[in-house]
Amino acid sequence: WRALGAEARAEILHRAGDVLERRRAELLEVMGAECGKVLEQGDPEVSEAIDFAHWYAEQGVAMERMDGATPVPVGLTVVTPPWNFPVAIPAGSTLAALAAGSPVVIKPARQARRSGAVMVEALWEAGVPRDVLRYVQLADSSLGTHLVGHAAVERVILTGGYETAERFRAVRPDLPLL
Repeated sequence: WRALGAEARAEILHRAGDVLERRRAELLEVMGAECGKVLEQGDPEVSEAIDFAHWYAEQGVAMERMDGATPVPVGLTVVTPPWNFPVAIPAGSTLAALAAGSPVVIKPARQARRSGAVMVEALWEAGVPRDVLRYVQLADSSLGTHLVGHAAVERVILTGGYETAERFRAVRPDLPLL
């Protein structure tokens, strides 16, 4: 994924935006059924996810072209988004890491797991390789501790309470948290 370069990754992420747009109705349906999102809340959230795909695609290219800078992607990013924004936040966090060249493991909140799965399926459909983007649901918190504590994880993007960040820090004090 990293070796593709920013422009090739951007092509895939732009396609991801197009696929998210084509799957708007499905995303709205699952967000409503799973998380109680009404259309007035869900539709702008899907639009935001689409915008993230195109914006991060361009930002990845801009980073690679920045004079005097050499982007160095992290080896693995774990994304742990919340349930209350089941598409936009997971999409934004995942797309940002992918645009930077990092592979991603995404673990949506249990209450939004299907919404996260549909978003991830759209990215796979667009051409993000399955070995670059992994979707997981964990049966219990000890598996989450193992995931965050794994030596291959170089960054975690979380949206949640301060207590969640404290638990992650207790597992790996050196782990960069965004």
